[in-house]
Amino acid sequence: MQYPAALSTCPLFDSILPDELSGLLSCLNARRHTYQKHEILIHAGEPLQRFGIVSAGRLAILKQDHTGRSAILSDIMPGELFAEAFVCGEMPCSVSVEACEKSEVFWVEYTHLMSPCDKNCKFHRQLTLNLIRILARRNVFLTGRLEHLTQRTLREKVQSYLEELSQKQGSPSVTVPFDRQRMADYLACDRSALSYVLSQLKKEGLIRYHKNQFTLL
Repeated sequence: MQYPAALSTCPLFDSILPDELSGLLSCLNARRHTYQKHEILIHAGEPLQRFGIVSAGRLAILKQDHTGRSAILSDIMPGELFAEAFVCGEMPCSVSVEACEKSEVFWVEYTHLMSPCDKNCKFHRQLTLNLIRILARRNVFLTGRLEHLTQRTLREKVQSYLEELSQKQGSPSVTVPFDRQRMADYLACDRSALSYVLSQLKKEGLIRYHKNQFTLL
């Protein structure tokens, strides 16, 4: 099976050589599928037996509230997994997944990953270790986001988020991986309210920004 270069960056395939990946995807019975912009890959409440790996394009994880309004929880970029926690936990998916642009996904059956194959494939133990590491890191990420959302004011949420990015990127100048609307969705606030807070922080000389480039002063 021919595979896109983005798959070689997927953390599920850490410690697996690029020339071994083609045989591994065949062993996992991975299925490639292309989705158009705004097409829904997974509906909330849907039971899952497989998880996805984005090989091209970009997906959004959406959560709907009781009014029917959708909030973006995160973006999924090439080389990243999605829905693996629900599959491993044998739970219906509580979020929806939508293609933000034309995208390509490789679907992996969970049973194929966890069960040794007839060929006595050497990759399964490494894949299991990698999957455990991915789930642990996802938990750390969600804990970090929860830390931002539990701040008392939107101003404190914004500062908490930018400070975290500064620590991760090792610089007071950071790149926010969202446009303004998606940043507002990530921080669970209204876009206009976010723009107001950013403007106030800029006037006070605490930050400088242009589009998604920010500097903490």
